[in-house]
Amino acid sequence: MATTPLTATRTCRVLYYGPASAGKRANLRVIHRSIPPEQRLAVATDDPERQIAFRVRHGAQGEWQVLVQAVDAGRERPRAAGRDMHAPCDGIVFVVDSGASMLDQSLSALESLKTWLESWDLDLMRIPIVIQYNRRDRPDTLPVDRLESLLNPWGLLSFPANAANGDGARETLKAILGLAVNHLVANPAAAALARAAAAPPPSPSPAPEPPRSAPGPLGIDYGPPVPGAEFGETTRALSEAIYHELRPTVVVPVRIPRRLLSGREPVRLLLEVQVDDDTPY
Repeated sequence: MATTPLTATRTCRVLYYGPASAGKRANLRVIHRSIPPEQRLAVATDDPERQIAFRVRHGAQGEWQVLVQAVDAGRERPRAAGRDMHAPCDGIVFVVDSGASMLDQSLSALESLKTWLESWDLDLMRIPIVIQYNRRDRPDTLPVDRLESLLNPWGLLSFPANAANGDGARETLKAILGLAVNHLVANPAAAALARAAAAPPPSPSPAPEPPRSAPGPLGIDYGPPVPGAEFGETTRALSEAIYHELRPTVVVPVRIPRRLLSGREPVRLLLEVQVDDDTPY
């Protein structure tokens, strides 16, 4: 397997998070197969199916090195008091097993993710997150709209998938990369952290870097629609839109009593929005 050392100037770190056996490793296997050998990067790890790295070119943002890690809920690295200053990832894919028998584990994993993010002074709206409803081929698969109501009341970008077959895995990756890279570029402090994380240690006599071919765009092979994809737009349209759009959608959740909607007359809703200039995102 051809690999290249970690020498890119900017790094984007993506975390695949979710219950054990939800399909995180299957996603990483698909990603690894999708990356041309000359764009793969060598990483020191005891489990190559838990951590991979590669180079990718993201439109006008140029070349980035991407580090992808898979972590089971409850096994994430806790924040070390007084030492860790920045969250160890720039974007998260929350992988859900779509089976009804796994719903409790998925809900528990979501709570674990929220608790972990809170330890870094973050929440689900302050870091790029994509939800993947994986294993849509299970016999007890829940409808996507049911999963959305239980696991995604914030309206985060989500994709149905059968990662074991490659369906939906590339689209999920492309979406989280688009969000995470644009988030880093739009936030100077985060971008500075990415540059620092990727900077190699100083050397008195650095060896010249061998010439390499410029990487092309990440290869996306869109297969047939995934069963259970009850979306108004296609997965491809959604991923293309988020990949090329610099600013993610702002979702403002609103709760109203159902009794107000029970009459025949139309209901007029007035939403007052205040812009917080102190929020960095």
